[in-house]
Amino acid sequence: MRPKDVLASFFEAENKRDWITYQNFLHPEVPWQLIDKKTKHIIGIEEYMRVMKKAYENTNIQFTCRDMKISSDGNRIVAELMNDNGVRSIDIFDFKDNLIYREYEFILG
Repeated sequence: MRPKDVLASFFEAENKRDWITYQNFLHPEVPWQLIDKKTKHIIGIEEYMRVMKKAYENTNIQFTCRDMKISSDGNRIVAELMNDNGVRSIDIFDFKDNLIYREYEFILG
């Protein structure tokens, strides 16, 4: 599976709240830098999953990928995402061995 296909499946699993499938796309030591009003540094699958599950607690909000830009080697993808409330983000995903190796997420509001 190419990284762009991995990412599409990752997004699908997130919208379905299929956390078992979702975490299978993550490198064990994945760092996620979440930049909003404050910057959060999340390290590893366990912490990543804790933050994701908390973010979706008591909500059925969904998001769509509005655009995707892929590096020439296919291992870096920039995605523009928007949720049902109109909140947008730009996410940069780095891949290694077809797993999400690193993520930077910029919340645009």
